[in-house]
Amino acid sequence: MKTFILDPISEDALAYARTRLDVVAWNEENIFHAEEAEAVIVRTYRMNRTNIDRMPKLRIIAKHGVGVDNIDIPYACSKGICVTNTPTANSNSVAELIIGLILDCAHKITASHLACMKGLERNQPMFLSGYEITGKRLGLIGLGNIGRIVGRRLKAGFDMDVLGYDPFVTKEQCNAAGFAFAETPDEIYRSCDIISVSVPLTEGTRDMIGRDALAKMKPSSILINAARGGVVDEVALVEALKENRIFGAAVDAFVEEPVPKNHRLFSCGNFVGTPHNGANTTDALTRMGTEAVDEIVRFERGEATRTRLGT
Repeated sequence: MKTFILDPISEDALAYARTRLDVVAWNEENIFHAEEAEAVIVRTYRMNRTNIDRMPKLRIIAKHGVGVDNIDIPYACSKGICVTNTPTANSNSVAELIIGLILDCAHKITASHLACMKGLERNQPMFLSGYEITGKRLGLIGLGNIGRIVGRRLKAGFDMDVLGYDPFVTKEQCNAAGFAFAETPDEIYRSCDIISVSVPLTEGTRDMIGRDALAKMKPSSILINAARGGVVDEVALVEALKENRIFGAAVDAFVEEPVPKNHRLFSCGNFVGTPHNGANTTDALTRMGTEAVDEIVRFERGEATRTRLGT
């Protein structure tokens, strides 16, 4: 199948693709013959109606990653196009970033680095005082692959008490993962020291953590959003941080991306931002790329793909 790779992928994954697929193009500059595409691999490239219609021979869209906000899945399916993704390939990398962001906020690592760069009159200034996460309570909103990895590792490594909420997970499933079960997100907002959000962006999750949710959190709370921009109300988060109503926050997924350098959140000294970087490791990039290739190979052979979205 003539395959167009519409975003940069790892060199290892590209080499793998070339041995298994008829790779016609591998970056946006080379898609002027897109009407010939039978398969595409995309990371952030928008597969909207316009771009799908430019590819009349297209039979499969393989997402390099988990989130499919950039793909009009209903329209693709209406045209008989298979849409796949790589749901577990980046889970470990994103989970590690979340844990790093939690430690960064709790120990004010980035804030300390910036303070050192500006110059300090003494070591250990009180405004850089943080707190230990050992023995604290972790709240997980979303118990998919990433949420479960974060919970297991923080429970095992830091003796954290883990409380989980997910409307698609039963109490028995939550308990089997080793976590206490929350009936509502309010239980997490009110009782947890660390809150990590790992949910897709849907109409039901858009701005789910806004002023009301932030008002219920403890002054010691740290909020982490490494899921999707729009799940957390950024204006409300700025207000909560500036008024010190929560201890800190870190975001790896912004409403506007790439995140602008003058984003209002960067004016908060108790905030850490990263550029949707959770899956940006050599390990995850190689896994996502090779798994996307494998899905196209399965489809070409007439085998069932491991994932098929929108059906």
